[in-house]
Amino acid sequence: MNIYICENIKRLRHDKNITQEKLAEHLNISTQAVSKWERNESYPDITMILPLASYFGVSTDELLGFDVAKNEEKIQIYISEFRRLAALGKNMEKYNLICSAYKEFPNDFRIVEEYMWQLNYDPNCKEAPYGNEIHKEELYNLCNRVFDECRLDKPRYSALSILSGLYFLDGNIEKAIETAKRFPETYYFTTDEEIENIYVRGTEEWFPCVQKNIKELTECLMVKIRNCALHSKSDAKTKIRILQKAIDLLNLIYDDGDYGFDFYNMCELYIWIAYRYLDLNEYNTAFDYLDKGLSYGKAYDELPTISKHTSFLVDTLTNDMMKNFCGESQNEIARELEILNLHFANSDIGKMDGFKAVIEKYTPYAKKEKQYK
Repeated sequence: MNIYICENIKRLRHDKNITQEKLAEHLNISTQAVSKWERNESYPDITMILPLASYFGVSTDELLGFDVAKNEEKIQIYISEFRRLAALGKNMEKYNLICSAYKEFPNDFRIVEEYMWQLNYDPNCKEAPYGNEIHKEELYNLCNRVFDECRLDKPRYSALSILSGLYFLDGNIEKAIETAKRFPETYYFTTDEEIENIYVRGTEEWFPCVQKNIKELTECLMVKIRNCALHSKSDAKTKIRILQKAIDLLNLIYDDGDYGFDFYNMCELYIWIAYRYLDLNEYNTAFDYLDKGLSYGKAYDELPTISKHTSFLVDTLTNDMMKNFCGESQNEIARELEILNLHFANSDIGKMDGFKAVIEKYTPYAKKEKQYK
């Protein structure tokens, strides 16, 4: 007998809100027999297949689970295409794709998880109200459904994160904090940290694990340092010093200059420092930093799809551009030039030779579409 039948009987019974007793009575068998089916301790007799399928209103193929492999293949195609579109910054396309996937597979919590995030950051909502406001009621319902029905950890953590944001949106700070406290209390309670601790230190299996954690912790720390600069009330010189610390951190880890995705972050950090020098009216220094930042942006755009890190602390790892989600369809140079022109094109700064020289230098590298090699 197909092993899926036991899981399907339990699922269908729950979906239709039918008790084991009621199902047993309809089939003229004992409740204990139904209970054993659902615990995978025994299988229904072959003569029960048609009555069970008829009672639940499904085909015998669905009851027996013959469509499971076919559905899994479709789900994997959806997920793979979703990730591809995300890497290319095709925000509307990936939103529409996951909406279609959810309509077809509303009970697959991998799909449900991505669908929740897409509602939360709906690309149709470019100005307020945003996705989490427009879809607030549906998001509340989906989060609660995940808590009630899903046993996978990852969708449940996503639901917690979204739910905390919804409570904050509603002004219920106490409830938002209460929800946030349902996450692990320290950074060390993560899948990757636990896997690192499984292997003997210094072994071939251990090094990729610890290096992956170094890379992710570096990214996390860099963002926090960067945010301290961008959101503090400090003067421009202090902000420059803090942003430089974020650059120094990346240089510490990627001492071979093999930044991978962090070419993108180096670009941003140097340009933010350039803005601070503009605030200080130190224009030539600002334009030098702007040039340096855009050079990192160009390097990011020119990375091959897969590249290997060489620095000692990350040398077992590779950078996969198809897993880097920057949220825009144009390449990094085009995005940065668009922002710079928006802010300065019609200003006194935009008329300065130094600014115009930098813009002119990088304009040939601006592309409307990402182009991975």
